[in-house]
Amino acid sequence: MKKLFIYSLSCLLFVSFSAYASGTLDMDEAKKVKRVEDFNEQAKRQLSVIAGLLADYEIEAKKLVAELEDDSLTVDAVNKRANKLIDLSELVLLTARFRLPQCDAYLSQSMVLKDKLATISHEQLEADYHLDGALPAAPAECYHTKDMFVHPATVVVLTRDDPSLSADTRDTIDAEITEVLGHTEIVRELVVY
Repeated sequence: MKKLFIYSLSCLLFVSFSAYASGTLDMDEAKKVKRVEDFNEQAKRQLSVIAGLLADYEIEAKKLVAELEDDSLTVDAVNKRANKLIDLSELVLLTARFRLPQCDAYLSQSMVLKDKLATISHEQLEADYHLDGALPAAPAECYHTKDMFVHPATVVVLTRDDPSLSADTRDTIDAEITEVLGHTEIVRELVVY
């Protein structure tokens, strides 16, 4: 029941936050987005690698959500998973910047967040990166890919601020990662296909 509530809450937050961010797409809209289609064999191989990385991202995210139920979970273990998600998402964002040149400035500026994780407040992260306050205007197709990076970065900030992993922090982490899992299929459509 608790998981259902958290999932419902994260979906509600996603919808309300998205109204202020660059926008969101459904799968049909994602299929219509203009992207670079003309690329060499090396770029085609890179897309296969990215498809695998997206699958790895989903596995790691699901493991993190499952581990949140374990009372013996440590902040180091959470951060290890979150940092792995950040690393995987950086590679996806680099490919997205190539496939979706209209997102280049937006995604590039999103990645600046990594250098701020030690000092940025959770509230500032929400305003600047979830709600795009520090990001240039961009079309809706850029939003989903950015969130693959921003959500695990948010987990790092949450654990920095609450290394005891209180129930509230665990619930928030669950909501962050559950929400970003909802983005992966659209990102796959935008970046890989």
